[in-house]
Amino acid sequence: MQYQIQTMPIWDAYKSHDGCPLCKIYNDREKRLVGQYLAENVMDPDFRTESNRIGFCPEHIRQMYAGQNKLGLALQLETRAAELYKLLQKPPTDKKSAKKTAEKINEHCGCVICNAIAEPMERYYMTIAEMFLHETDFPELFREAHHCVKHAAKLFDAAAYAGKSVTDYLAALNAGLLRDLNRTERDMRAFADCFDFRNSGSKPDQQAIPRAISVLITDKQ
Repeated sequence: MQYQIQTMPIWDAYKSHDGCPLCKIYNDREKRLVGQYLAENVMDPDFRTESNRIGFCPEHIRQMYAGQNKLGLALQLETRAAELYKLLQKPPTDKKSAKKTAEKINEHCGCVICNAIAEPMERYYMTIAEMFLHETDFPELFREAHHCVKHAAKLFDAAAYAGKSVTDYLAALNAGLLRDLNRTERDMRAFADCFDFRNSGSKPDQQAIPRAISVLITDKQ
């Protein structure tokens, strides 16, 4: 495996040593897509058709609203409303038709940005396992990495792509997760102990809870 376009974001994320590398990859792609849906994608017929049909999740709407192009967002929401308006022209008249109406609405309530991120992320999980097998310098970076619990689960699931290195890959992944969970447990105990009257004057580490959250909780795919 050579240093190619599909591996460059992985190398960059793992070399950054800044939290979970897969959260970083996800966040970078997410930021770029949110920007595109407020800029060039606004007037692209294909993208508009897809966003009108599927919509945006609450998180990505919040991010778009926080962006600089309120006009672009308004145009997206205008045609999205028009699409749903057309969908509801024939009102339901009984329980059966009401259920079908609900199903139609639910089919149109997704997120184009989530969808656009999901497939590449699946490829990243497989590629990371392949890099552990083929790239000489990658296993050490992998061992040092701090994977969040959810992305660790994705990497466990992709273990088959590590081929003959699968045992070492799984050992490295599991050891890293145990290391971070153990540190999280100790950090939280130390944080709580600072509030014990017997430790008056102790100051809690203000970064301890953010570190714990970065390991235990993610809403990323």
